[in-house]
Amino acid sequence: MIQHAFIIAMIVLFIHACSWKGMIFEGVKKLIKPEGHLYKPIYGCPICMTPYYGTIMYLLFFRLSFVDWLLTIGTAAGMGVISVLLIDIKDGIFQKPDDNRA
Repeated sequence: MIQHAFIIAMIVLFIHACSWKGMIFEGVKKLIKPEGHLYKPIYGCPICMTPYYGTIMYLLFFRLSFVDWLLTIGTAAGMGVISVLLIDIKDGIFQKPDDNRA
């Protein structure tokens, strides 16, 4: 289960990172504006994305049981929380010079 959760969490984080500035799916932000709550499960929040993308991946590749699905998706979402915290810490410590201007 932990391996499946890790795989799902890393793929979800990959999809999320592909929408960052300068990345291949940055254009999605023109179609689905980063405001409100719709963008979060599509590309804006790895924690919010995990139940949707994770369920699709789980059903395609693992399909073990309902309890395993629930624990796997919950664990993957928890890993998403850790990744979001690390991204926030990184953004707070390593700011670009332009970010410091008022």
